[in-house]
Amino acid sequence: MDTLPGSSSALSTDDEQTALISPTVVAGLKNLGAIISLPLTKLLIANSLKLTLHPDATIAPVPELYAKNAACAKQSEYAVVTLFALGTKHGWDGLQLRQQLEQLNLDAAAVDELSRVYEDSRKDLILRQLQIGHSFPHITDIQWRIVCDVKSSTSDCSTGAACFHINLGNFRQSSGERVTIVEFVCNAEELQSLINRLKEIERHCQQMAVV
Repeated sequence: MDTLPGSSSALSTDDEQTALISPTVVAGLKNLGAIISLPLTKLLIANSLKLTLHPDATIAPVPELYAKNAACAKQSEYAVVTLFALGTKHGWDGLQLRQQLEQLNLDAAAVDELSRVYEDSRKDLILRQLQIGHSFPHITDIQWRIVCDVKSSTSDCSTGAACFHINLGNFRQSSGERVTIVEFVCNAEELQSLINRLKEIERHCQQMAVV
């Protein structure tokens, strides 16, 4: 099929790769070095790398990141984690990642830091991806129970505090068997904090759907 001069029937390779980065991620990346200062940008990128490599670990909070504009910082944190995941999935090296970022007109210092951290951590990111594959666990069921520490005939020590045992899982389509994906224990305050974070994610998704 003939095409007009200057036109193309398909995206170029660079355009295809840049299209992988969603507008939400681009907006989060553009905050780096601009709305978020360069020192905090470096701190946010380092923290995002920790979240990517060790999602199950207890990572100490960094309150200074969220002191001025929490929504902006969270969007940028999400953007960096997504960028590193995309780069790893599509086999980009540090130079290829830089080329993608330079097409987005980001802050030059932020591009330098993102490219450097990605290249330095690429082997660890690849190993992490091999552990989880190309998709996240699909959770469709939750089970829970309450365990309370009470005084017994053999011990006088008791906090009287209730703990929640939460079990998240799904069901195999072939057999209907339930499979546990993650199980954890938390107290009432921690459970309420988790619920609040999930509600926050829901509100954010609803806002993105409207935009």
